[in-house]
Amino acid sequence: MFEGVFHTYNLFAEHGFDDPLGETLRLFDLASGGVLRHVDLSALEQEGNDLASIVSQRKEGVPMEYILGRAVFFGHSLLCTPDTLIPREETELLVRVAIGFIEEKLRGKPAITVIDVGTGCGNIAVALAASSPSVRVMASDISPAAIEVARANVTACGLADRISLFCGDLLVPFQVEQVGSVDLIVCNPPYIPTPSLSKLASEVIDHEPHVALDGGSYGIAIFQRLIHDAPGLLAPGGVLAFEIGAGQERLVTRLLQRTQDYEGIQHHDDGEHVRVISAAKRT
Repeated sequence: MFEGVFHTYNLFAEHGFDDPLGETLRLFDLASGGVLRHVDLSALEQEGNDLASIVSQRKEGVPMEYILGRAVFFGHSLLCTPDTLIPREETELLVRVAIGFIEEKLRGKPAITVIDVGTGCGNIAVALAASSPSVRVMASDISPAAIEVARANVTACGLADRISLFCGDLLVPFQVEQVGSVDLIVCNPPYIPTPSLSKLASEVIDHEPHVALDGGSYGIAIFQRLIHDAPGLLAPGGVLAFEIGAGQERLVTRLLQRTQDYEGIQHHDDGEHVRVISAAKRT
């Protein structure tokens, strides 16, 4: 979408319009059925969020989401701080895949149990719980600060009765209580190889939490642990689904195949790259 906005602005500017920004906004407002004219800009009026401050912080490379303390994910406006990774649009593919499995499983049972690993600000947990009143989500994160951000979002979205939060490493908080009973495990793990972190844009590597980015020497450290530990928690036929980096599908597929604990391995793409892999625990 943003590329379309920039392209439209440039066309108006190139054709000599006195107010190319105004023309662009007017066009997109009309095309969206008047959505833009109803946008709530109250966040810009909060203390410390004056326009000059926003511009100054952006010049320093601070992500806009951290400046405003808000991020939008799957239609939800969420609290977002430097203690959590910024939710990204590409992760919505994981949510859509997960909702597909949830809808399929709800045909055969009245309620679904989901674990969201590395919940961050709680964006995936909120999106999945909001998709159906029959979904109960247990979400974990190794960062106590991230858990507090997630708790604020869960409460604000009115989902505290169906989302439980746990501070701990990956699946460790669930190893005893949930053995063999979970329908779906989802995760957007760190998958960037450690040597590649320095190649990331400065506004990512200088501001977002490294623990949510660093996937180990080859970018697969968390994949290996998830694939090894998930079968102990999943019910027979339960699904493990997680986001991967572009080009990692062959390696991750081999990891799944080697365990012989999974069947029905599926690749889900964004139209260009495979970005989500799912597999079911053997029945």
